[in-house]
Amino acid sequence: MPSDERREIALQAIRARAESFRSALAASTDQVRGLLAGTGNVAEDQSVALGLFAEGRVNVDRFANFTPKAARIDATAEVPIRAAQKVFMSLLTKGDDLFVVKVEEGKGLSCNVDSRLSLIGRAFAAARVIALVRRGKYIEKEHAAMLENFPFSMWNDSERLLAPALVVELSGADFKPSTIVPFLDANIKLVFNVDGDAPAAALSRVVSPGVFVQQETGDAALEAFSAYEGTAVAALLPRNAVSFVHDPSAGATTYQRFISVSFPKEVRKRSIGGISAAQQAQDYALLESLAVVPMPTGDAASDPAGKLSAWLLSQTDLSA
Repeated sequence: MPSDERREIALQAIRARAESFRSALAASTDQVRGLLAGTGNVAEDQSVALGLFAEGRVNVDRFANFTPKAARIDATAEVPIRAAQKVFMSLLTKGDDLFVVKVEEGKGLSCNVDSRLSLIGRAFAAARVIALVRRGKYIEKEHAAMLENFPFSMWNDSERLLAPALVVELSGADFKPSTIVPFLDANIKLVFNVDGDAPAAALSRVVSPGVFVQQETGDAALEAFSAYEGTAVAALLPRNAVSFVHDPSAGATTYQRFISVSFPKEVRKRSIGGISAAQQAQDYALLESLAVVPMPTGDAASDPAGKLSAWLLSQTDLSA
């Protein structure tokens, strides 16, 4: 399948989250523009000049007490506010490219994702800077550097909930999703568009009770991933990989959360990107063990009801 078509599938899967983030940037830019022009001096207009980034987190009435009554803000406050405005505007101009990470062959997956989240985090840093300025607590030597680089590790809980989704394009040799586990928090969504041979069960390593995981092959869409509200990871892989959906909302136990699993008829046994065939086999075995339906044992397996239960469970087809 051509990479541009797969990119479109991946982008469509994160479209809603990306548009929400972009709208927040646009609203914040407009409000800062009004602030710098000497407008927005009433409580209704005050959201700390942060647009949707402040929604639900800032007491607007209280913030109105910091609003200047003069036509323009204080000259010392104008400089950092304009710097924050430039951050909003620069991120807006990137369009979809802001949400697409291209991993150069041989470069680390996690450091590329971390770098892009640090770039996106500048929006949250800009929001913080404006809030600090308006409260009279901005200190340039302590806070100005946030506008240049604001890594994911510094984001608070509210900021993580507002994070946009990312499409990560990379080769199968660089597809080592276990390295991005530290980023799977709050509301993060990642889609991997993998080119070339890749470990057949690579995403098995990120399966956990609260993370939605969808691994698809060929030209399959990602509707389930898009619809899920919460932390989610998806991957588009070659046809010789496993296809599965792990949905945290589908049940209390692991096997219930695997709402579909389809194993390939044959898996190529060779090293991929330094991941040995033995390691890949372990990932594959892990996925098989996670998706297996438990069978009754002991007394439950010996009585008629237990045998019936065992038979019913054995007829459950997770590949449907």
